[in-house]
Amino acid sequence: MKTTLRMFMIAILLSLAGVLSVAWGAESVASLITQGEEIINRIKTHKAAFDAGMQKNQALVGEGKQITADMAQLKADISAYKNSNESIKKQTADYQSKCNGKQLNPTEFAACKAQLAQINQEINQNNTAPAKLNQRQNELMARAQKYNQAVVSVPKEVKADESAYEGALADQQSWLQKARTLVASPGFVPYAKKAGCPNVEKTPKSLDEIMNMSQSIINCLKKVANSN
Repeated sequence: MKTTLRMFMIAILLSLAGVLSVAWGAESVASLITQGEEIINRIKTHKAAFDAGMQKNQALVGEGKQITADMAQLKADISAYKNSNESIKKQTADYQSKCNGKQLNPTEFAACKAQLAQINQEINQNNTAPAKLNQRQNELMARAQKYNQAVVSVPKEVKADESAYEGALADQQSWLQKARTLVASPGFVPYAKKAGCPNVEKTPKSLDEIMNMSQSIINCLKKVANSN
């Protein structure tokens, strides 16, 4: 599963020249504040969801590798169990041919007794193996099923979050252009200076700069609105 992560760098390319004759009032300022805050909240929400989705996607990659490794180990352990059963059969046959019903001297008797003890120990160990192997197999199959469902659903979720994030960024670009135009308009400049509005003539080039300018403009618009 491969998910492409695109970097979002939105440059405000529209020039403020020629669009500075903007009428404004308390209502337009309040509307800009409301819109700006709503867009910023959307950006933060969708970015958080997108980042979480990418982390979930990365975790799935690791889980897929782990499931593959666990399946290989289970297969090896099942094979070892089968081999152990075959070994017990051979040891039992050897014990019966050498020891069962035979006249044995003390040394042979001790050897046969030790061999029987070893066979019984391996039988006891193997008797508990099937239940453990079956449990591991069932758990592994459940994990694999959950994984297979996730590799279908998670990329779709990430794509939806990415689309929502991009949409919010596009809306912010439009909002910021309107806000910069208002702040730079001749009739608003005195209020902007008094409220400490940022220099909107400087075009933000990175997402951080766009977010910082947006928040700074909102803060100064609030000061202007509260002063009227």
